[in-house]
Amino acid sequence: MGEYGIFVWPCYGAVVVLLTALCYLSWKNKRDDEKELSILQKQYEELQNKSNKT
Repeated sequence: MGEYGIFVWPCYGAVVVLLTALCYLSWKNKRDDEKELSILQKQYEELQNKSNKT
């Protein structure tokens, strides 16, 4: 790489950091969405049970 190494290696580092952050945020959003879906499913089941009783 010669004289360009000073520019290339920081770019590699930035890409690794950004991809790691992207993976973490995607995982966190998926986990949060699954929790919200679980709550909504429970609420839906409660409404279904309530409407079936009447």
